[in-house]
Amino acid sequence: MKKLTRRPRPGYDGDLAGEERGGGNSNGAGMSDISEPVSCPSRPRRQQDRSIQTLRGIAVILLVTFHVTGATENSGLRVGHDSVLNYFNLGFADIRMPLFTLISGYAYAMVPVAGWRGYPQLIKGKSRRLLLPLITVGSVLYLVKCSVPGLNSADDGLAFWRVFVFRFEYLWFLQSIFIVFVVVGLLDGARLLESRTRWWIVTLSAAVVYVVVLVPPTADVFTVSGAVRLLPFFLLGYEMRHHALFDLRGAPAVVTAAIAFAGIYAIRLLTIFGTYRPDRFVDRVIAVGVGATALILIYSARNLLDSRFLAWIGGFSFGIYLLHVFATAGSRILLEHVGVHRVSELFVAGLLK
Repeated sequence: MKKLTRRPRPGYDGDLAGEERGGGNSNGAGMSDISEPVSCPSRPRRQQDRSIQTLRGIAVILLVTFHVTGATENSGLRVGHDSVLNYFNLGFADIRMPLFTLISGYAYAMVPVAGWRGYPQLIKGKSRRLLLPLITVGSVLYLVKCSVPGLNSADDGLAFWRVFVFRFEYLWFLQSIFIVFVVVGLLDGARLLESRTRWWIVTLSAAVVYVVVLVPPTADVFTVSGAVRLLPFFLLGYEMRHHALFDLRGAPAVVTAAIAFAGIYAIRLLTIFGTYRPDRFVDRVIAVGVGATALILIYSARNLLDSRFLAWIGGFSFGIYLLHVFATAGSRILLEHVGVHRVSELFVAGLLK
């Protein structure tokens, strides 16, 4: 078997050059803060669905696992190329943040923007829920990384202002999902998502844009590359709720989707192990295919996956997303300082933090 390299696959920006490619309750403690629709007195409030909360819990566990392990051999636990944890991370690279994004689209569709008059309120609400944490947590993270020894980082010497304009660590997702909400609000205002036919046209167009448009790093302001990648999955979640599509029922539909996923995921495994090296465009097609088929299957199985414990974790997913890196890095540094160096022990401690 060929040695696995930790560098991103050619053109593969799913983890955005080594970062995770990049919620719960209404009181600000969960990832639902990202997907929480704008509240208006005349609009209905959405009901909590424990199966959706369970999916949030699964997504946040995958996210924390990724950051505990580390994106490269010089980050996180600094595991080897052939580590099981490294293969696990790569195996879920096409699913982790698309799952978060799909849930955001699903929740948004419960109470979407009602015409152009609701659009300013959407932007105001998302600025408060996404940009304010970007500024506050981003500032703290920057200061911590500049002052605390033992943090393995590739951002040394980064100008402070770039934290809020370009990709910075895992906070890229706040920038990207904000752009997604801006775009989807415009699409909703223009009634381009009203019918299934229009939704198909918009969603397939978004997927094509992701496949063919390569955003150079110097032009990747506000991590627009992440928004381009995540938009098709947000729209997928939107339609799952809005028109109840892709909720597979019956053996023929489930088997067909499972076969489709198995086929394209087999190709992804070939790229992970270095047996097949596609160009950038083909690799992005694979990423979209794996993500879409996996998420449809996961969403269709949500009632089987329903778990009170996972739903409880999902209720705190936004807070976990924002703060987990401080806890995982802190526990690793502390344990290494007192002589704990076994990867298994550091991994469990980081995950539990």
